[in-house]
Amino acid sequence: MFAAAKGHFIEIRLLDKPAEALKSEICQWLWIEDGTVTSLHFVSMKATHTHQLRNFREAKLTFDTTQGELQWTIGETISVRAMAVQDRPPALTPLVHLHLS
Repeated sequence: MFAAAKGHFIEIRLLDKPAEALKSEICQWLWIEDGTVTSLHFVSMKATHTHQLRNFREAKLTFDTTQGELQWTIGETISVRAMAVQDRPPALTPLVHLHLS
């Protein structure tokens, strides 16, 4: 999970999927801003020793263990910082549950 001045980026792993399922079926990626939840459509991922990259149709997320950048295809880049799941704002939980149901 990542926090930004404008919103939150969340990666959710769905535990009811078989291990051999596609990454796009096992995980969902959400951007939450101003009470609105947007699903990002997975394209690919890559990892190096220091960084990870997630490519989506809508954006690209590059990150390490503490921070990263979310670059939207429309050109805006947002700095994000890693956040522990237990530290997420309580208002996000019902938005995520509603979006996933």
